[in-house]
Amino acid sequence: MTKRLAIAFAAVAALLVLTAAPAFAADAPIPVNKPNSTALVEHPKGYDGLTVTFTGEAIGEVMARGTYAWIHLNDDAYELKNVEEGAKLGGYNSGMAVYVPTELTKQIDTYGDYKHEGSIVQITGTFNAACKEHGGDMDIHATSVRVLRPGHVVVDVVQPWKVWLALALIALAFGLWRVERATRNLVRPNRGV
Repeated sequence: MTKRLAIAFAAVAALLVLTAAPAFAADAPIPVNKPNSTALVEHPKGYDGLTVTFTGEAIGEVMARGTYAWIHLNDDAYELKNVEEGAKLGGYNSGMAVYVPTELTKQIDTYGDYKHEGSIVQITGTFNAACKEHGGDMDIHATSVRVLRPGHVVVDVVQPWKVWLALALIALAFGLWRVERATRNLVRPNRGV
């Protein structure tokens, strides 16, 4: 009986070690200096305090605060091409906040919004999992900025099927309105009370 108990104990111990291994691995440093935002968010301890190179589309606008500024770089599925330009729907918006000397932001010509595809920018700087200087937020303090591709205006071409659908819905709404107006004053029979 003790032999069976020893085997059961060994099996349980092995199972515990195997299930705990991924948790220890998640906190181990990741030897890559060009992470994406997903890697930074999922493994912040592994990158905290390291110099990283991060690439993404500059979006929103530059938020200058004296000699330093904030920019946001998105590295999601729409970084290189947006839906209007033919990108397939996929994923969600993701990126990183970057704290950078204001002077370096002057080379970024376009920030992405509904009408613009932002410049593709590569920055190098120190990643902070919980920045002491900025209230514990996750950010990168950049020391260099390089524009890899300038931004451009996005032309959103109206698809013909959308025009036909809009006209059909307008006709349907008008038809329903006319039916309602024609039947509004009809006397409904009293079913008795």
